[in-house]
Formats: sequence, C-alpha cells, structure tokens
Amino acid sequence: MNSLPNNFTNYTSPLADTIELMEFGDFTCSRCRGIRELLDTVFNAFPGQLTYTFYHFPNHRTEVSTLAALATESARRQGCFWPMFQALFTQLIINRTTLSILAIQLGMNYNQFIDDLDDEQLLLRIEDDQQEGHRLGVTKTPTFFVGGQQFHGKLTHSRLSSIIRSHMNRCTRPILSKVDTASGTIYWGKGEYG
Repeated sequence: MNSLPNNFTNYTSPLADTIELMEFGDFTCSRCRGIRELLDTVFNAFPGQLTYTFYHFPNHRTEVSTLAALATESARRQGCFWPMFQALFTQLIINRTTLSILAIQLGMNYNQFIDDLDDEQLLLRIEDDQQEGHRLGVTKTPTFFVGGQQFHGKLTHSRLSSIIRSHMNRCTRPILSKVDTASGTIYWGKGEYG
C-alpha cells in the first residue's frame, strides 16, 4: 500500500478529513498508463481533499510487471517511491537496464537498488497488496475504490468527480442537526427525526 495526498510530494497514510481514492494497478498495463492524466485532473479538482493509495496488482503472466513493482519498492527504501512510480508509467521498455538508468537519474544508490530488486521481503509486500486486491474482488487493472467502495464502469472525470462529491457530502453531513430538549426530539441530518 502506498498512500499520499493528491500532490504526490511525499508518503503519508490516509488523512482523516480526506476521501481515499485507492488504485489496484500495474505499471505495464496500458489502461493504467492511460488514466494518469485523468487522475491528475481529478486531483486538481479536489485539492487537499483526496488521499491516493496505490496497491500493486502485477500481471503474473509477465515477469516485467512484477519487476516494475519491485523497482518502486526498491526505490521506497531510498525515499524515491513516488518519483519511480511516476517514471515507470512513462517508460516504454522496462527491464533491469532501464530500471538501473532510472535509479541513477533519480539519484539513488545504484548498488543498493540492484540488491533490493532481488529482496524477497519486497516481493512479499507486493504479494500482500495483490492478496488484498483478491480479497476485495479485484480481477483486473486498474480497479479503483472511492471511500472504500469499488468504482464500476468507464472511468471518466465527470463520473469519478460526482462519486467523490457524493462521498464528501456524506462525510460532511452532520449526524445530528438539531435536538429539541423540551420535547426530546432528535432531528437527524436533512430534517429527519426519530
């Protein structure tokens, strides 16, 4: 799991006053690559209101998919998860050579990066993400969850934005809107009572 506020500047856990947008993704998936710009526009539409969490969901039919996920986890150990994350979605070819070049370009310790690519602990972290996806019913990439609910259908700016707004409205609606102490009536949000 890899969370950050929607400005992609640092790693953090989900914030209490934000809506979490979770993605189960794969760096070699063309649809995952294709939605980066759309996600940027959604993040810009909700500044400071979204927390983005990325879960690895590599395609095990190709070793390159897992290798790319390992590269981000290796980069994490040197504080470069998000720069590597962003770079991988623009790479046309992903292999140990191109990953080594990226690590050097990002100012990482090359030897440590190469050693970490073969670390079983990092592979277990990726497998944990994938198991979480299976538990939640993820079968393909990208799969998104907004506020804990799986997003179904074609991902568009207007559809995703309306779902985010709906979650924000639910989270900001007061639980109690009014208590009439004389009669003992409790008025819930939107004038409901009981």
